[in-house]
Order: sequence, then structure tokens, then C-alpha cells
Amino acid sequence: MRYLLIITMFLISCDAPKNNFGYVRIDDEKSRNVVELFEAVEDEEIGFLKEIFSKDLKFTDPHGTVLNKDEFIAGVENLFDMFDDVEFEDSEYSDYDGLAVETTYYANGQVWTNIWSRFEGKGKYTGNEVSFPFHISYLWEGDKIIEEVQFFSTKVFDAENEAKNNQLK
Repeated sequence: MRYLLIITMFLISCDAPKNNFGYVRIDDEKSRNVVELFEAVEDEEIGFLKEIFSKDLKFTDPHGTVLNKDEFIAGVENLFDMFDDVEFEDSEYSDYDGLAVETTYYANGQVWTNIWSRFEGKGKYTGNEVSFPFHISYLWEGDKIIEEVQFFSTKVFDAENEAKNNQLK
């Protein structure tokens, strides 16, 4: 009888409503837009980035420095100047081809898209082949990205930027 009671309590607890924090999608429009954003970076096409990011963008780099949209776009253009053959590694952890991207729709109304990948390219000033993992989170307001937060080591960018500055002296 005790086992029947334990099993019944377990089944009831499994069927009880959960604290609904939101839901995650990998095939929604926002996830596809972030994939398109990275395809645009690979193709050195700045137009889509100018379109998808809000004029009120708050961009936080890996050092915690906060920039506005114009400063962010200038940084992307500098990336185009510093690296050739930029590519982003497809996910090895999913059942589909492409980047590891997911969008979480939170119960409080916030929508965040996250990407995990690997940056690969060749430095134009050092000649170094580079590769490093990264994670970036995007906060949406409607159909625009209002905030971007980056997580990765900047050693590769710092070295390439230093080589660029030394060559321009």
C-alpha cells in the first residue's frame, strides 16, 4: 500500500503544472535572422546589420564596454578590415545543419536569441589563421535587436588590431 501511495504521489507531481518561464525555439524568425546576420558577416555585407539592429542598440563587448549602434557598426567594419575568410562553425550538437542558435521567449515578455559557435579567419596584418569559441546573446524589441552581449576572449582581435596599428604608423 505504501508503494502505491508513493507511485501515485510521483505521478501526480509529474502531472502538476510547472512554473512556466517561457519556451525555446530554434526554427523561428528571430533565430533565422541571427543566422542571416552571421551569413552577412561572412559575406562582409554590412547592410543587413544596419537594418536588424535598433537605432537605440546597447552593445556590450567582452570587456564590459558599452557602445551605441554607430560605434558597434564601426567595430564590425574594423573586423572586415582585419580579417579575411571569416567563417562561423556549424553546430555539432544539433540535428540540423547550421549554427547553434536558439531563441527563448520568456513569460515576462523578453525575447533573447543566443548563438554558440567558433570564429575562424585569417588576420590581414599578422597573417595568422585564427579560431576561437564564442557566445553572443541578443535582446529583441519587436523585430529589432535592442541589445547585444558578447562572451569570448579578445586576444585574437587585440593582436590583430595591434599589428594593424603598427603597420599604419
